[in-house]
Amino acid sequence: MRKALPRCRGWTDFVDDWQPRDLILVTRKAPRDQAQKLLFEHHKEAFPDELVPLLYRPRDSRLQNVLVTIPGPDMAKEELVLNDVVEVSVETAQEVLDAKWGQDWALGYALTVHSSQGLTIKDPQKSSTSTSSPGAAPPPDTDGRPEPAYDEAVARKNIGRKIQSYQRVDAAKGHKCNLRLKDVEALKEKQRNRCSSCNIELLWCYEPKDTRQFSVDRIDNAKGHKRDNVWLICLECNRKRGVAALTHCEATKNGGLLPGNVSAGQLQDLFDSI
Repeated sequence: MRKALPRCRGWTDFVDDWQPRDLILVTRKAPRDQAQKLLFEHHKEAFPDELVPLLYRPRDSRLQNVLVTIPGPDMAKEELVLNDVVEVSVETAQEVLDAKWGQDWALGYALTVHSSQGLTIKDPQKSSTSTSSPGAAPPPDTDGRPEPAYDEAVARKNIGRKIQSYQRVDAAKGHKCNLRLKDVEALKEKQRNRCSSCNIELLWCYEPKDTRQFSVDRIDNAKGHKRDNVWLICLECNRKRGVAALTHCEATKNGGLLPGNVSAGQLQDLFDSI
């Protein structure tokens, strides 16, 4: 991401020019959380009378388009959806951080790229992009982790292992998987080794839990992993797609629109094999 940015600034330089209404987009949760903490401390010191942005993040995803009590002495209510922003005093924001207003709120200075999709930036609000934790300067898209060395043999082995996994999953569901190693390599070239969802650079040699690793995601989950039905996305985006599908299905089930005997295993089938 740094290569695509017109100018990169150090954290100290950035904070000197920062205003509470400005928004930061980050690639990962860890730098987001660290930036939020540091900016709130700076906000209290430099802008004690200005309002603090709070992000609505209900733990229960069904609590959307409903009246929500806004933290603060007035206890006003507004109809909110996920990632809506409200503004409160510094004192109320501190109470939120102290968990006095439940677990459905977070500071709204920074969002991950995933969470910001569809967000409208309003004038005179400024938006900045961060690829690393405040005060650090790691390589692009790493969150401070060392970039694994690329080894073509290892990369091909990882592709083959994942294709075998997709074949097993598709066979169990009665789908067909006609992917070959050359198909995945062609997608890598076509997408310039970028995630189709968040545009980070994909890894082909990685630690098992590294969310930057490639995955072959189905565009239409009603079909198998076929050449004309897949794209490359990172593991984190693949997981988010699966969680969103599972959450939607759970909510539908709880709302009585699905049979009550639908099992957790059947719901789990909504997840892509990763």
